[in-house]
Amino acid sequence: MPEYINETVRILEERTSVRAFLPGSVTPQERDIIESAALRAPNGGKMSKFSLIRVEDPQLKAFVAKSCDNQPFIADAPLVYILLADFNRWFRAFLKHVPSAGAEINYPHEDEILLSEIDAVLAAENMVIAAESMGIRSCFIADIICNYQEVKRVFHLPKYVMPITLLIMGRAKQEPVQRSSRIDAPVVFTDCYEELPEDQFEKMVSPMIARGKDGQPVMSEEEYIRRYYVRRLGSWLSFERTNNVREMFADWLSSPYDRLK
Repeated sequence: MPEYINETVRILEERTSVRAFLPGSVTPQERDIIESAALRAPNGGKMSKFSLIRVEDPQLKAFVAKSCDNQPFIADAPLVYILLADFNRWFRAFLKHVPSAGAEINYPHEDEILLSEIDAVLAAENMVIAAESMGIRSCFIADIICNYQEVKRVFHLPKYVMPITLLIMGRAKQEPVQRSSRIDAPVVFTDCYEELPEDQFEKMVSPMIARGKDGQPVMSEEEYIRRYYVRRLGSWLSFERTNNVREMFADWLSSPYDRLK
């Protein structure tokens, strides 16, 4: 076992995604600690431009599982959270209290989409680390951004509220053997960005390729890159995500004043 300078570093180094959980494995007290950690995350201007929906109703959990590319293990997780970028309460407060509210005051644009998303993701990461410190495992599910209109309808999302990620948590049925490998490429630079040379692309993905019983890679680096292209940019799910994100952005960026007249 590696030696770490402290427990926090160990958690960060050893944390891995888990998708199979023991039922009822999170206590109300542990849940409250996890949710409190979200509120302590860094956020721009202390505005906390995010919200959480804790999904408890079994029918709603089943809906979320189906909406997220039919992943039934989501419905079995003890804790299910939808992380939301949320500028709704601040915009409504501005409308009420800014002296020029009777005029067409400015409203949140692309910059606030980005900043609200950052707030939501920082809150989610705080939740994961707090949970991990108590032996509670987790997994992020990006597919909550699919089926946006249905998610918006079912969870009553108003204007300036959009889903960012799904977070599921619980104690693992079986502890993972090891953390999956990441790319073998520099991601930290000094003073300026440096593009990865083309002759390093194959080396970059080599640690990510599964090995057979003989210890040899199950496919070539070139094949792995081609398969990853299909998964990330060339599949129907990629196009589905793209279309839904465009709808979310269109909803956010449309003028709010027509609906206020």
